[in-house]
Amino acid sequence: MNPTAGKGRAVRAGAVVVDTLREAGHLVHDLSGRTADLALTRARRAVDAGAVRALVVVGGDGMVHLGAQAVAGTGVPLGVVAVGTGNDFAPTLGLPVGDVGASCRALLAALDAGERGVRAVDAAFVSGPGLVAGPDAVGGQGRWVAGAVSAGLDATVNARANAMRRPRGSSRYTIAAVREVVGYRPWSYRLTFDGLQPTGAHEHPGVGTAAGLHLRSDGDGTATWTGRAALVTAANGPRIGGGVLVAPHARVDDGYLDVVIGTDLSRPAAAAVFPSMFVGAHLRHRKVHLVRARAVTVEPGPDAWASGERPMPVAFGDGERLGALPLRVEARAGALHALVPAGPAAPSRAG
Repeated sequence: MNPTAGKGRAVRAGAVVVDTLREAGHLVHDLSGRTADLALTRARRAVDAGAVRALVVVGGDGMVHLGAQAVAGTGVPLGVVAVGTGNDFAPTLGLPVGDVGASCRALLAALDAGERGVRAVDAAFVSGPGLVAGPDAVGGQGRWVAGAVSAGLDATVNARANAMRRPRGSSRYTIAAVREVVGYRPWSYRLTFDGLQPTGAHEHPGVGTAAGLHLRSDGDGTATWTGRAALVTAANGPRIGGGVLVAPHARVDDGYLDVVIGTDLSRPAAAAVFPSMFVGAHLRHRKVHLVRARAVTVEPGPDAWASGERPMPVAFGDGERLGALPLRVEARAGALHALVPAGPAAPSRAG
């Protein structure tokens, strides 16, 4: 559990979860640590040793991110009790948010259902020379992301929001966005896509597509785009920032990333686009495009190091710092198993 998540709610919630699972007859090992690094080390050891049937995390998307590093690719399912500040992964799976009792009922229902209570979903695997070092790195080679990788204005907003002490809650992201837009200029990028989804598949009326970007085919199953952009997000799921619908049509079980690119938006346009992201309406802006691909490499463009250019954003995943560009983000189909009730999830209330 994360002792700082949701103003300390995770500690209280964690105690309830442990007691509830034990009362139901489950053997529970508390793998919490004073730090996230210690908790991850303990979780990995338990998973690698085959000592746990499932790993349950209590907190927000940061704890989901930590849990994914321990169980993605192992077949050990991840249970989520969403009581953090940013809870974007849980509602994607139809799980309760902010309601410990409903979360416990969902966990018990999934565990009691056996294989029917486990859902295989995609996860994004991120690799690159600039990844932040530490136990989060998988075998020293990469990081798993359950939700989305942000590498543009969305990443600088994330960085600012993480550095802010007040206000608490998801409104911090909104305030950070306003402050970042004021001084922003679009950055120079080069994006390389692998495994593009065929043209016309699952397109949505009014939504900008790859065709609007004029991608350059490299003739080996890849395509590139070079230009200036404000927004670059490789999304496995639809939400970031505590409810921002950055990729409203993204599915966590289709084997594709929804890569959202907002090209050279002016400051007034960026100021208009960001609020519309809360309802997913930004995809109807003429300079916002959606590309579906199995992988994307995001790197600084040819003008990134020119005189007067702002430093490139540091990328974030699940709200956590990943590292400097270039980074490759790849959808790994079914890499993450999640505890999800076989029937409708228990009702929840926002918290």
